[in-house]
Amino acid sequence: MDSTLPRAPQKFYGLDHLRALAILLVFGFHYQLGYYGFPEWAKEFEQFGWTGVDLFFVLSGFLISSQLFAQIKVGKEISLKVFFVKRFFRILPIYFVVVAIYFCIPFFREQEQLPPLWRFLTFTQNFGLDRVNYGTFSHAWSLCVEEHFYLFLPLILVFLTMSNRLHKAYWILIILFLAGFAIRLISWHYLYLPAISENTGQGFWGNTFTIPHTIAWMVCW
Repeated sequence: MDSTLPRAPQKFYGLDHLRALAILLVFGFHYQLGYYGFPEWAKEFEQFGWTGVDLFFVLSGFLISSQLFAQIKVGKEISLKVFFVKRFFRILPIYFVVVAIYFCIPFFREQEQLPPLWRFLTFTQNFGLDRVNYGTFSHAWSLCVEEHFYLFLPLILVFLTMSNRLHKAYWILIILFLAGFAIRLISWHYLYLPAISENTGQGFWGNTFTIPHTIAWMVCW
C-alpha cells in the first residue's frame, strides 16, 4: 500500500455514544422543570441531568481542539479564515433561522419575554442570564459559551505557535485548571447557594448563570 496516500479521518465511534448520553441527560433534566407537569421519578434527573451540558462542552472542545492540534503536529499553519468559515456555516445559519422564528412568530415562544436581539447576535446572552424575566430561548446561552471557545482557542494557538511558545504552554493549562476549580467553588458558595436559599423552582437561574460560570466552563475544557 502506498504510504503517501492521505489517511482517512479517524472516527471515534464512542463519542457518538457519549453524545447520545448527553442528549438523554439534557432532555431528562428539562423534562422535570415542570412546564407541563411531570412524574415523580423525573425529579431524580435534577441531581445529575445538568451534567449533559458539561458533557456536550467537553465533546465539542475535544473535537475542535484535536483538529487544530493535528494541524500543528504536522507542521501546518492554522488558517483562521478556514476555521471560522467552517464554524460559521456549520452552526450559525440554522441558529439565525431559529432566532428569526422566535422574533417573528410569537406562537413559538415558550414564555412571554425575549432578551434583546443584540444579545443573540453578539452571543452574550450567557452574561447575566435572566432566566425568570427573559426565559424565551434562554437555552441559547450554551451556544454562546461554545462560540467564545471557538473564537479564543484558535487565536491563542496561533499566538503561541507564531511566538514559538507552544512547547512552554503547559503552565497555561495548569493555571486554567486551577482557575476552573477556584471559579466553580466561588460560584457555588456565593452565587448558587444564596440563590437557592432565596428562591424556589426555576427562580435561581437568572442569578447563577453569570460570568463566573462561563469562565469556569471554558477553562475546564
